[in-house]
Amino acid sequence: MSTGSHTTATRPTVARTSSPAAHGNAARNDVAAAPVKLSSIRRQFVAMLAGSMALALIVTGVSVFYLVQADSQTGIIVVVAVAVVCGLVQWVQATRTASGLRRSVAGLRAALGAVAQGDFTVPAPVYRLDELGQAAQDLNIARESLANLIANVDAQAGTLGGSVSALTASATAVTSGVQETSAQAGVVAAAAEQVSRNVEAAAAGAEEMGASIREIAQNASEAARVAQQATTVAATTTETVSRLGESSQEIGAVVRAITGVAEQTNLLALNATIEAARAGEAGKGFAVVASEVKDLAQETARATEDIARKVEAIQNDTAQAVAAIEEISGIIASINDYQLTIASAVEEQTATTNEMSRSVAEAATGSTEIATNIIGVASTASAAETAAQEAGSIVASLGELTAALRNEVEHFTR
Repeated sequence: MSTGSHTTATRPTVARTSSPAAHGNAARNDVAAAPVKLSSIRRQFVAMLAGSMALALIVTGVSVFYLVQADSQTGIIVVVAVAVVCGLVQWVQATRTASGLRRSVAGLRAALGAVAQGDFTVPAPVYRLDELGQAAQDLNIARESLANLIANVDAQAGTLGGSVSALTASATAVTSGVQETSAQAGVVAAAAEQVSRNVEAAAAGAEEMGASIREIAQNASEAARVAQQATTVAATTTETVSRLGESSQEIGAVVRAITGVAEQTNLLALNATIEAARAGEAGKGFAVVASEVKDLAQETARATEDIARKVEAIQNDTAQAVAAIEEISGIIASINDYQLTIASAVEEQTATTNEMSRSVAEAATGSTEIATNIIGVASTASAAETAAQEAGSIVASLGELTAALRNEVEHFTR
């Protein structure tokens, strides 16, 4: 077995694992294997001591043999010198081996103690190239791997802490926004329900207005029909009155003829009276008849004058009636035109009202759907608010875990 040399604490180049997790696993394996390696070294050291003791016994036996066989003082001196030299060599070798082992074990214990205290800056010195030196090299690799792992964990914990802080602020903003959205959705839902009720009331009013306009249209059509009948009756009345005027004019002509006859009869009666007076006694009877004829002619003249005045009055009244009827006919015609215009306007208004009723009904349906959708949005916003609050709680828990992780890491980095 090699005894090693008094070299300085150098670190041989050793292949490193590729990831912090692999370094951590290797470190745990090295720490677990350290007692086994120390036990093996202890057994080798004991075997070496046993060999040294056996060699010393052999040298002693040889020395005794030479002492027994020696005849002179020179032989004794040689034997003693050989024995002393062999003892010194064995003592020096054992001392050097024990010193190297003590230094290696002390270095390993110091490095392991520093690691146990969370200090990864103390390296394990490598004085030997045996199993103990290999254990020191493995410990250094594990120490550096753990140091890198903890540094990475500390950096990731810092990054995670910043992310958690940003996520906390975002969750708070989201929760606030969702709460505001939920409140606004509730207000809008209430307003939408009110609008829906108003639109439904407007639809009912539009339907009633449509029914009223249809009734007005029916009445206007009936009024137009009556006005048309009145126009026809007025035209017939005008024609009848005109014929009455013509008949009164014909009666006037007859009255004038009768008046002429009465005047002529009166003139003849006057002549007969004159002739009877000339006849004297013989003409008395004729005078009486002439007088009666004269009286009858005068009465006829008075009656004719009366008839003439009445016929004239009838003619005047007929003319006024004709004028009034013509005026009434014009008014009725105007009313008929107005009624037709009103009927046409009412028909257009009926079509407009029907369209408005249909639009209002569609608006009522749409507003109802909008109200339903907004209520759904409000429900979704409420659920989102609950989810945001739960996310905030999770983020808070994650922040606490991050703080705890950083505290644990700081235990190794202090």
